[in-house]
Amino acid sequence: MLIGEFIQKHQTTKDTVRFYVQEGLLTPVRRGRNYWYSAADESDFDQIKTLQQMGFSISAIKQIREQHEKHCGTTEQWQFNLHLIDDELAEISVQEKQLADRRAGLTDLKEQLLALLDSASEGGETTI
Repeated sequence: MLIGEFIQKHQTTKDTVRFYVQEGLLTPVRRGRNYWYSAADESDFDQIKTLQQMGFSISAIKQIREQHEKHCGTTEQWQFNLHLIDDELAEISVQEKQLADRRAGLTDLKEQLLALLDSASEGGETTI
């Protein structure tokens, strides 16, 4: 299929598809002036989007693909992927800690403001 049909079918943009081609993540066949996207390209695109939704960067996705091409179904590939997953889980833990700290700060500020509003409604004006 041509790029127009591909982007419509996958609800994406030409820029996104061209970027993936430039990065070597999609490898359409060139036919004259046009690229032809195969079922394999569609599968690769779906895998890229799935990995991105899991938080993997384009660089990591390229590494995953390289490992798949060189060491598919081997313990080396599985160990490499496990390492990448551990890195992503560690990053999620950092983000969770940051969100918990943010929640605690906002909750504390909210409680202070509620106390001030309660105090003001009883007639005692106070400022933070």
